[in-house]
Amino acid sequence: MQIEEYDALEKVEREHWFYKGKRILVQYWIERAALLSKGDHIVDCGAGTGELVRELRDRYEPQGISVIGIEYVEEARRLAKERKGTDLLEGSILNLPLKDATSQVTIALDVLEHVEDDKLAFSELLRITKPGGIIIINVPAFMSLWSDWDVSLGHFRRYSKSSFQAVLAPHEREFQMLHFEYENAFAFLPILTLRNLSRLFKIKSRFEDRIPSPGMNKLLLDIFVGQSKASWFHPPFGSSLFCVLRKR
Repeated sequence: MQIEEYDALEKVEREHWFYKGKRILVQYWIERAALLSKGDHIVDCGAGTGELVRELRDRYEPQGISVIGIEYVEEARRLAKERKGTDLLEGSILNLPLKDATSQVTIALDVLEHVEDDKLAFSELLRITKPGGIIIINVPAFMSLWSDWDVSLGHFRRYSKSSFQAVLAPHEREFQMLHFEYENAFAFLPILTLRNLSRLFKIKSRFEDRIPSPGMNKLLLDIFVGQSKASWFHPPFGSSLFCVLRKR
């Protein structure tokens, strides 16, 4: 991932509907599925500039629950410290600096696509999670949405359900699937159209770096989160794939 991308992300992630929506969904699933008690650990692997870690610490550390953020890139850790006052551990998702069965909640938002060996990355998430704990993963979906944005972020791939299931398959007996759905389905066709037009006309401007007007931002956030929480909604496509597992 190019260094300047961390600065761009840090400037918009707190309020942008897409990034904020993913963090809301993480907290929704923690409240819904995690069995937390005093002394437990929540671990965010690939924490970026630390916005999720900051929010989770504010929410859970008063309850005696520790929140650990792990980030490989020095620039991201620096931005987290300087702009958010958030300390992150140095470490790679391919070799997490934690003992086995440390975490009650293990999170990896948009991380597995950054490493060539995504099966090893998933095995590390599983390793550090306690039996009964949950693992929350988000990855970008559909190679048809591939763009220069993916290149700038250092992605190796975008996923379909079948390709992500192949990552999970070696460990399928070690977890129970709680949620496995495409997310952001309402935005799939607009994103696909914009990215095709950007390629055709060689447009460099990216909507991911800009926060819409307050009213539009709130509307997009409400649609994104509302559809993602709806138990009856099983879209055949989306810009992301969101997965929640419970370790056996």
